[in-house]
Amino acid sequence: MKVDYNPQVGYRRTIFKEAYDFLLKPVSFSAKQDGLQITVETYQGKSAEVQVCFLTETAFRLQLIPEGETDRPGNPVFVPETRYPGSFSEQERFCEYGTEKLTLRFCKDYWEMSVYEEGELLTKEQVFDTNVDNRWKYLPTGWHYDEEGKCCRIHETMYLYSDEAFWGFGEKFTDLNKRGQLLHCWQKDALSTNTEDSYKAHPFFISSRGYAVLMNTYTRCSFDMGHTSQVSYQMEAEDGRLDYIFIGGGRGDYKSLLSQYVQLTGAIPLIPKWAFGFWMSRCSYQTRQEIEEVVLRCEKEQVPIRVIHIDGWQKDGYAGAWVWDEERFPDPEGMIRWLKEHGVHLSLWIFPYLAETSPIFKELSDKGYFVKNKSGEPALFYSTADSAERSACFDFSNPEFLAWYKPRVMKVLHMGVGVIKTDFSEAVPEDAVYYDGRDGVEGHNRLTYLYAETIYRWMEEYKKETGELPMLWGRSGYAGSHRIPAAWAGDSSSALNNHAAIVKGGLSLAMSGVAFWGFDMGGFYNTGADGNECPPTQEEYERSLELGFLMPLSRAHGKTPREPWHFGNEVLENVRRFDTIRNGLSPYLVSTAVECHQNGIPMLRPLVLEFPKDPAARYQELSYMLGHALLVAPPFDRKRYDVYLPIGKWVNYFTGEVLDGGQYVTVEPKLGELPVFQRENTCVLQSTEAGTEDGYFEHLKANIFCTGEMQETLYDYNAAGEIRTWTLRTTAGDTENVSMRQIGTSGALRIETDAPVQEAVVIGDAK
Repeated sequence: MKVDYNPQVGYRRTIFKEAYDFLLKPVSFSAKQDGLQITVETYQGKSAEVQVCFLTETAFRLQLIPEGETDRPGNPVFVPETRYPGSFSEQERFCEYGTEKLTLRFCKDYWEMSVYEEGELLTKEQVFDTNVDNRWKYLPTGWHYDEEGKCCRIHETMYLYSDEAFWGFGEKFTDLNKRGQLLHCWQKDALSTNTEDSYKAHPFFISSRGYAVLMNTYTRCSFDMGHTSQVSYQMEAEDGRLDYIFIGGGRGDYKSLLSQYVQLTGAIPLIPKWAFGFWMSRCSYQTRQEIEEVVLRCEKEQVPIRVIHIDGWQKDGYAGAWVWDEERFPDPEGMIRWLKEHGVHLSLWIFPYLAETSPIFKELSDKGYFVKNKSGEPALFYSTADSAERSACFDFSNPEFLAWYKPRVMKVLHMGVGVIKTDFSEAVPEDAVYYDGRDGVEGHNRLTYLYAETIYRWMEEYKKETGELPMLWGRSGYAGSHRIPAAWAGDSSSALNNHAAIVKGGLSLAMSGVAFWGFDMGGFYNTGADGNECPPTQEEYERSLELGFLMPLSRAHGKTPREPWHFGNEVLENVRRFDTIRNGLSPYLVSTAVECHQNGIPMLRPLVLEFPKDPAARYQELSYMLGHALLVAPPFDRKRYDVYLPIGKWVNYFTGEVLDGGQYVTVEPKLGELPVFQRENTCVLQSTEAGTEDGYFEHLKANIFCTGEMQETLYDYNAAGEIRTWTLRTTAGDTENVSMRQIGTSGALRIETDAPVQEAVVIGDAK
């Protein structure tokens, strides 16, 4: 075809002025037993190496190493040891490397990689995002150089399909579908829970086309998911090499992608069963007497709690060093024993900093235990905006520091503490230097993970001696944090509309593989008209607690008191009722936790995860699934609103009204009401005893909504994490030859199980 108008002559020019380079054309392919190596000519006339190896038949790892960067170590989060053999073939116009499920096709005429799943194009790189002057406005896969000629940023550019959506990226409090957003993976003290700033950014996402990607680096990453261009998305890392893991096999089944991700990177541990009860906290209880008074008042008011938390338990000047203030908390071991006698476990706050005014600061500084600045001195910073003194951060990459730190941690754990709350860790300056040689960019995100993981592993070590499960309550983390449960949403506002942002953050974190999560019920802070801290209103407090009781984990916490009796008798009565509902749901929550552990599926789930083939479910972000059976639709700041029920039958969990799915229903919940719907052909196990048991459940009730024959596998576990499996089956018609123990009948429906169920409530008999 003749082109009459083409004054823009030249080849692959761009709009960029800084030093850049990108992949231009493959030169050679070398298929080996452990993967494929491709030498590629670059735009600047240099060369680069692309290495691809399959980890499973549906997952591969790709690394791009520019010329001159071969000896520079990478910063991978995971170094998978598994390998899956790939086969190589060469055609006239392209080469292919793949497995029975996934095939990578490399164009020979110019650099372009396409990914095919069982012969169908899944996704591909974007190499033609140009403007009207034929200039690349989005560089193809490549990198930028700094003033010294070193690779300082490297990126992958992908084709953006017209209807493609993205979920994940860690705890981001923005719209659930991240298409059109510019996201940063750089842990911050976000100071709130309603912006893109994040305590727990994860460089992992899921595409609606059925694949997932992990940018396999600790360095600062950014993801332009159609923010700059509607035909491209780009993922970039401040690293000397590109390293990412691609997971396919998820078309119509996003759960498969999460399961594969967890299988590749490490299983989700179980948490103690008592952790599913109600936690009470504030910032902070100041004395042992105050702690005991709150526990006794909870008993008096019939508001069962299973955990109480102390922020300010350490001696003045020793915060971060694990030293009890025994003047305010005399005989801490005796206090912990007293709490356990009342069925309550203790949670303690810690942070990884030490103030420079601490009596032991100089000693630890001289020993080199802190993260340093470029001058070799402790890197000092203000841990909060209003801090009066500077702090330094412990260097968790220094084995000498760890040898000093571990006995202090273990001493406190041996007292019987149930939970450690790992707060902060995001404020270390960018120009810091770590013991292991990493600079501030390479080590920043990694520190947030190391801090939590170190303490969790020591808890795990100690709890093995006692036959218990360890548990963390972490504010910050990184990819891989699903292996060190659990997490909470940081410093949230009490405002009603902020609750919606919190839910979006939790759902985004769930789509990043984190199973156990909660938020500060009641809100951590609330700003009054005078600009100072004030308690939440009754509505803010109660709506927040209603929402929190239908979350994976339920902890009340704030700068001002969060005990329900401070908010009036009506609120107290409603909180008492929801606490009872929460405790009643504990067998369902525990069974769901085992599913998380075994299959890598989170407890909190966006509707699209459970209903990937329902087109409308993709757009729901103000409601969510708690496990596979319960749909929760909080009001936030709405009085009357529509709730989408996915295709199928649903029953209002509290009223028993049966509703058709595939439509929106209008709800108008009063204060003290929360719309919850149970999915058809599911069983929600309930406890008929108060509190969350530590052993196996002995008295259960089965809440069954059945529209046809169904079978469910149910789970329980004891304090040591030993799992017991049950099966529940409903059968219509003749059941004489069924060998399982019958526990009840309802009309034409027979219910059988080997679980310790005393009562079965059935809605919607199978006919």
